[in-house]
Amino acid sequence: MNRTALLITAILLNFSFLSLDAQDFEVAPVRLNFNVAPGESQSRTVTIKNHGNRKETFSIRLNDFLVQRHGGMELLPAGSTRNSISGWINLNPSFVELQPNESANIQVNLQAPAEDFSAKWGIMSFFTTAEQTAFTADRDLQTGVSVSGRIDIYLFYNPAAGDPGRVEIGNLQEIASRNENERLFSVNLDNPGEKIVNTQVYLIASNIQTGEEHKFRTIEVVSYPQTARIVELALPKTLSPGRYALAAILDYPGSASLKGTQIMINVEE
Repeated sequence: MNRTALLITAILLNFSFLSLDAQDFEVAPVRLNFNVAPGESQSRTVTIKNHGNRKETFSIRLNDFLVQRHGGMELLPAGSTRNSISGWINLNPSFVELQPNESANIQVNLQAPAEDFSAKWGIMSFFTTAEQTAFTADRDLQTGVSVSGRIDIYLFYNPAAGDPGRVEIGNLQEIASRNENERLFSVNLDNPGEKIVNTQVYLIASNIQTGEEHKFRTIEVVSYPQTARIVELALPKTLSPGRYALAAILDYPGSASLKGTQIMINVEE
C-alpha cells in the first residue's frame, strides 16, 4: 500500500489540546486559519509539549490532502495539489528536541502571493523520530528515521478578498439505512467558487395535513473549492404517520438566505 495515501475519517475542528493514547506529546491548536489579502503575510503559533519520560526529537512535515465525494480524505505529498498551501508556509523551527514535560512554540508563517485569490489548505504533521541505520530505514521515507508517533493539524487559507464563497445544495434522496430506528437521506453539496466554506446542513419535516414542523440534528460540513460532497442526514423514526414535505436546508456565513432542496415522503403506521 502506498504510505502517502491514507484514509482519514474525520477533520478535527476543535481548538483544545489533542492528546492521543499512542503518543506521549500534545499539539495545540489542531486547526490554523489564515485570512490575509493576497500579497500579505500572517503568522500563527503552534505549541508542542513532550509528556514522555525521556528526551524526544520531533520533526514537522507538510502534506496535502484531497476531500473525496463521500467525505473521506486522501493524504498526498506536499505540493501535489492545485490548492496546496505548502509552498506558502515557512516553519520556524521545523525540528525540535524536548526534555520530559518541556514545551516549545513553532511559528507558522504564511506569505500569500499577490493576485492569487484561491483558497489553500494542507496538513502539518508532527512526528517523534528514532534514528536508524541506512539498512533498516523505511524505503518510502528515504530519511534514515522511522515514525513512531504522529499528530496532524490542519492549515486553511481563505483570502480576505475576491470570491465571497458559494455552495449549492440539491438531489435529496432516500438511501438504505443500517439503523432500524432511522431513515437515511443523502444530499449533494457543490462548491463552484474559490473559498473554503463552513456550512451547516439539517433536515426539516413539515406535515402536509397539520402544518407541524420538525427540525433535526445539524451537521457541520467543510466545503472545499471546486469540489462536490455527498452528505448523509438521518431522520429518526419519531414522526407521526402522515405525508411530509422533507427539506434539506443549507446555511453558511455570507449567504443572503437559506438554501434548500425538498422531496415528499410518507410515514406509515
